[in-house]
This record gives sequence, structure tokens and C-alpha cells, in this order.
Amino acid sequence: YEEQYLEFVGLISFVDPLKKTARATLAKAHALNVQVKILTGDSAEVAGAVGYAVGLLGRPQDTVTGKQLMEMSYAERRQSILANSVFARIAPREKYEIIKIMQEQYRVGFLGEGINDTPALKIADVGLVVQGASDIARDAADIILLRKSLDTIIDGIKEGRTIFANILKYLKITLTSNFGNFYSVALASLFLPFIPLLPIQILLLNLLSDFPMIAIATDTVDTEDMEQPKNYQVHAVVLVAILLGGVSSLFDFMLFGIFAKVSPETLQTAWFVLSVITEVVLIFSLRTRFAFFRARRPSSLLMALSLVALASAIAIPFIPFGASIFHFIKPDSSFLWVIVALSAGYFVATEVMKYLYQ
Repeated sequence: YEEQYLEFVGLISFVDPLKKTARATLAKAHALNVQVKILTGDSAEVAGAVGYAVGLLGRPQDTVTGKQLMEMSYAERRQSILANSVFARIAPREKYEIIKIMQEQYRVGFLGEGINDTPALKIADVGLVVQGASDIARDAADIILLRKSLDTIIDGIKEGRTIFANILKYLKITLTSNFGNFYSVALASLFLPFIPLLPIQILLLNLLSDFPMIAIATDTVDTEDMEQPKNYQVHAVVLVAILLGGVSSLFDFMLFGIFAKVSPETLQTAWFVLSVITEVVLIFSLRTRFAFFRARRPSSLLMALSLVALASAIAIPFIPFGASIFHFIKPDSSFLWVIVALSAGYFVATEVMKYLYQ
């Protein structure tokens, strides 16, 4: 009775709107070579519309359903899972299997929030949930996001790769510098009648050369180094340090040959200044695996602290307490030109060795 004599007024449509940042976030993920896949229990029509809207699908109907997956052989299912991006009407067991297959080739992170996501969260390499997720999902996850946005995850991946790249820079630069100084001091002690650097001079050298290294954490990273995740290759880091340490020692011995017969103070002053300059030069060479002019611009803090270290190393021998406390001599113009020539030669040799190694 109530369904008679009705007047049509209109229709109401309900939609769970996409975030405005969704499409841009997926573009950022693509730039980092991070694949994004949708696994949902929603209908193929809903999943297809969302996948198409955010750019994961060329057509809304390219969605794969759980029923279709289960009707395939294992080889076909595996190929479909790797090739497609949007999966609809997916049950918890199917989510689990999709992640298991993906893990044969990739590291997999899974973002969920419901009880039915728990098996997938448990098996994923990184399980992520939002703050309002169910208690069981939160217990199974590795990371709880305080902000409901996929952008947070992509920014985290980008930040992680930046930090990792800068850690590797720091290791290469520090080890190369230490290897070079080790070779030089060990061999120089065999034929020099005096020590090439006094203990107080070594402490000052370490202070000035480590000063710009503080800023490595803020340095920019080459775009190519952000395209893929990296892992520690200890042998590669040590090999670079040994090779470039040898180059450093070669220029140290050139310096010893020029100044050793003048006086101990002259050699100590020259080696101190050269060591600070070459260690700063090494930073700007090893901060990129490409030729230095192809690298992204260094961070402003790194540039500033490097200039402070260089200016201090050159200025201290000219200041009165440089002689009284650190036992330096006041350099003349010929002295400085030798340092400049050796520093320039060292930079070129480092770039050539880096190119040959790559």
C-alpha cells in the first residue's frame, strides 16, 4: 500500500571520495619504482572506478576478481598477479596468496585496517595500518600510521633512500680518508727522521676535516640513486676506500718529496693544509658516483661548513697562535702554489679513479 501513489523526487548517490593527493602520490611512487596494487573486497565496478581514477588502470574493466584468480592455474595466477594492479572481491586467503607470490620477486608492504587484513599484514615484509585500525590489525602490523595518507608511506620510502645514500657517502669518504692517512703515516715513518704530524696537529686536522662531514646528513642525493632501493655492499665500500686511499697517499708522498728536506715544521704545515683541502675535495667527489659536475647541487649547510673548514686550514698557519700552539710556520706564496697544484691534481686523480671504478 505504501508503495502506491508515490512521486519521484530524485536519486541520492553515495561515494567514498578519493583524496586529492592520491593521483600525485601514485606518480611519486612510480618515480621511485614502487608498485602500488589495490586488493579489496569491494565489487569489480567500484575497484575498477577507483583504479582508473588514480591512474592504475587504463580502463575500469581491467580489474581482476578473486574468482577469476582461483579459476587460473598457478602459473597463470602468478603471471596475472605480477601483471595487474587492481584486484576486487578478494578474500583474506587470496590477499595472503597474492602477497606470497609477490614476495618471490619483491619486498612487499601491505596497508590494511580490518580483521580480515590480519593474515596479509602478518606475512608482508612490512605491515602497515592506520591509527583507527582494528586492535587485531594493529597487533599484527609493524608500523602504525598516525596520518591517513598513502603519501606518508611514499615520503617515508623517499626519506629512507636519502638517508641510506648519505650513510654510504659518509662511510666511503671517512674510510678513504682514514686509509690514505694510514698508508702515508705508516710509510713515512720508515724514512722520515721526524713524525709528519704532531699529535695536536692531528687532533686539529680531525676536527676541521670532520666539521663538514656533519652536514652529509643534509646533503642532496642524485635522482638515479633514488630510483631503486639499495643494500649494503661492504666489499664495494672497502674497495673504493683502498683504491682512493692509495691515490691520496700518492699525493702525500709528492708533498713529502718537496718539503721533507726544508724543515719538519714546513712539512707538517704543508701536510696539514693539504690534508684538510683534500678531505674537503674528497667529499665533493664521492658525494656522487657521477662526474662532480653532473651531481645535484650540494646542500647549503655542506657548502658552508666546507668553506669554513677550508678557510680555517689556510688561515691558522698565518695566525700567531698557529705557531705558538700548533707549531706551524707562516707559508709563503710558493708554498701555497704547491698546495693548490697538488690539491687540483688530487681532485682530477680522484675523479678519474672513480670513473674507472664505476
